[in-house]
Amino acid sequence: MITILIVLHVLAAVLFIGPVTVAVSSFQVQATRAHEGDSSAAGAATVLHKITTTYGVLAALVPLFGVAIMFLDGGYWREGRYHAAIALAVIAWVLLLLAIIPRQKKMMGALGLLDAGDFDPEKDAVANWAKTKSQLSMFGGIFSLLWIIMLVLMYL
Repeated sequence: MITILIVLHVLAAVLFIGPVTVAVSSFQVQATRAHEGDSSAAGAATVLHKITTTYGVLAALVPLFGVAIMFLDGGYWREGRYHAAIALAVIAWVLLLLAIIPRQKKMMGALGLLDAGDFDPEKDAVANWAKTKSQLSMFGGIFSLLWIIMLVLMYL
C-alpha cells in the first residue's frame, strides 16, 4: 500500500505541480502581451489561467498523499524534513489560492476573457496593471521556490 501511495504522490507532483508552476510563471507575460493587443497572447493567457486554476486545485493531492504515507508508515514521522515539506506544500497551495489565482482572475476580467458571471468590474478591476503583473511575478517566483525547496527536502 505504501508503494502505491508513494507512486501516486510522485505522479501527482509531476502531473499537477509541474504544469501549474510553468503556467504561474508564464501567465503575466502573456496577459501583458494580450493587454497590448496581441490576440494570440489572449488565448495563451486563457489556457494558462485554466491550467493554474484546475491543476492548482489538483496539486493539493500531493501533500494529502504525503500525509497519508506518513500515517501508514510511522518511520516518516521521525524525520522533520517531511513535516517541513508538507508545511511548505500547504503554504504554496494557500499562496496559489489566495494571491495568485485572484490576481490572474482580475487580469483575465480586465482583458474581457471571463464570462460576465465570473467577473465584477467594480470590485475585480485592475487598478495598476504593472503592479499586478509584478505581484504575480513575485508570488509565482515564491511559489516555484517553495516547490524546489520541497523537492530538495524530499530527496536528500
